[in-house]
Amino acid sequence: MVPDPEPPAFDAVAAAKELGDLTGTDPAHAASDDDYAAGLESDIEELTNLLAQKDVQLQRANDRADQAHAEIEAARKRLANESAKELEQRTRKLLESLLPVIDDLDRAIAAARTHAESADVVQGLELVRRSLFSQLGRFGVTHAPALGEKFDPQRHEAVALVPVTDRAQDGRVIDVMREGYLIGEDTLRPAGVAVGKHGG
Repeated sequence: MVPDPEPPAFDAVAAAKELGDLTGTDPAHAASDDDYAAGLESDIEELTNLLAQKDVQLQRANDRADQAHAEIEAARKRLANESAKELEQRTRKLLESLLPVIDDLDRAIAAARTHAESADVVQGLELVRRSLFSQLGRFGVTHAPALGEKFDPQRHEAVALVPVTDRAQDGRVIDVMREGYLIGEDTLRPAGVAVGKHGG
C-alpha cells in the first residue's frame, strides 16, 4: 500500500490572497475594513440610542395627550353638571315664583266662601287652583302640611311665638299663615307658622 502523500503546508499569505480574490478585497485593505465595520457599529449604537430617546419622547407625548384628554373629559363633565345645576336652580325659582299665585287663589276661594259668592265662582276658582297645582305637581311640587307638626327649621319659618298652656303644644306648629311646599324631598318654600311656647 502506498502511503498517502502529506498535505502541503498551510501558506497564510497564499490563503489571504486567495480569500481576497474570492471576496474581491485586498488583504492590504483588511485593516481599513475593520475601521469601517467599527464605524458602522458606532453609527448603529448612536442610532439605537436616538431611537430609545425618541421612544421616551413618544411615551411622554402619549402621557401628555392622555392627561389632556382626561382634563377635557373632566371639564366636559363639570360643565354638564354646572349646566344641570343651573337649569335646576332656574326651574326651582320659576316654580317658587308661582307659589304666591296659589296663595292668592286660596285667599280668593276663602273670601268667596265667606262673602257667600255663588257656588259657580267658588268652583271656578277651585278648578283654576287644582289645575295650576296639578301642573306644579308634574315638576315634583307637593304641599307640605305643617299644622300640628313639630317645628322644623328646614320646613318651617317661625313668624310668631304663641303662648300655650298645654305642654304637648310646646314647639309645635299651632297656626299656618303661609303654606309650605316641597320639591321632591327638598323644601321649595318653608311654611310661615306660629309656634307654641309653653310658659313653664
